[in-house]
Amino acid sequence: MIKEKVCINEKKTSLSITNSNISAVLKSNIQKTGIRLYDNDCLGIAGAIGSYDENELVKNAKQMLKFKLPYNGKPTAGIKRCIDLSIKLEMSNEEFVKFSDKLLQALRAKYGNFMFSHKIELIETEETITNDSGTDLVHREKQLEVVLLNKHRESKSMADGFGFYITREADFDTAFKEMSWVCEAYDEKADFSEEFERIPVVLLGQHQEFLMKFMIDLDGNAFGSGASLFSGKTGEKLFNDNFSLLVNRDSENRFGCFFDGEGTVLPQDRFALIENGVLMSPYTTKRIAKKYDYSLTGSASMGYDSAPSATPECIEVARSDKTIKELLGGRKAVYALVAAGGDFTPQGEYASPIQTAYLYDGENYFGRLPQLSMSSNIYDMFGKDFIGASSVGSYPDCPCSYLALEMNVRKIDGWM
Repeated sequence: MIKEKVCINEKKTSLSITNSNISAVLKSNIQKTGIRLYDNDCLGIAGAIGSYDENELVKNAKQMLKFKLPYNGKPTAGIKRCIDLSIKLEMSNEEFVKFSDKLLQALRAKYGNFMFSHKIELIETEETITNDSGTDLVHREKQLEVVLLNKHRESKSMADGFGFYITREADFDTAFKEMSWVCEAYDEKADFSEEFERIPVVLLGQHQEFLMKFMIDLDGNAFGSGASLFSGKTGEKLFNDNFSLLVNRDSENRFGCFFDGEGTVLPQDRFALIENGVLMSPYTTKRIAKKYDYSLTGSASMGYDSAPSATPECIEVARSDKTIKELLGGRKAVYALVAAGGDFTPQGEYASPIQTAYLYDGENYFGRLPQLSMSSNIYDMFGKDFIGASSVGSYPDCPCSYLALEMNVRKIDGWM
């Protein structure tokens, strides 16, 4: 029998923002601990939140072993690694509140015709996995998250846009810029002389809208059972030469843990599911990889009181060496700030409304566009119509890049 201990600790100071002011300060310190017992291809699990008696957790996990939960994934053995990124952000709770209040004061002073709401948070996390097989994995992170919805005082919408700033650096000027650009461009209305169909569409931080089909159909169970659009196509060239899709656990250059919920650590912290257009593998856990004889991709969820399951949380498009301006090459594009409600058919056809959009060339915003709809299919989007993912986002340590694709776009009457 092998014992494994999983710990997830999170300290958070959260500011609720209402009408451009701090309306509440909430603090939390949550500790989650799980004990896993591996025995004869079965798994026993017990978890606790807050203070706990480890002997009692072990006892409960042994009781769970009696239910014979099948689990033939062996615990990770002999890996010791610690990454501490929390030291990059030297900000106390008092400094955090002052920073946030200064930001809101500046926004109220310059953009009094807008109301800002939602939240600003300072989050510190520690995730660890240790076991009897000599594994000791530690990941620490500390980040500032500013996510503010903005609403023009004369608008009838619940919100007209948003800004986000997720960072380990906390630069005031950058935070202000990320919250204010949409206000600067709001009053200028852009349009097109005629209804159009083919135009680049750019997203930042909403890649899941375009990647949804990969998230569903590259799940190892769906892929292996034949339920995926891509089942049986491993090794085939399906997409653009410049398109690669990765499981990316590079903590230095993204926000997230370098190991998955089973303690898997990837070589170079990456695994290519699609490489230069060629389908290489679905994403897997140890159990899925063993069941179907697939590669192990480090895609297990980090549950402290449940068996790890496959998760697409670290999947992203590989970045190019070009900025979004260079990728667009002087062309104007639709920057889709809010594009919610889209979906793929089982055959890979895609359609979505674009609730809030701006005319954009990779550097300048030329005004707010009317409501739009966009459509395409998975093979065109990431095949002949794939433009690329930018080398950087909207600020130097932005956790996400711009993604640009050629899409069929049509106008819907009116502005939000």
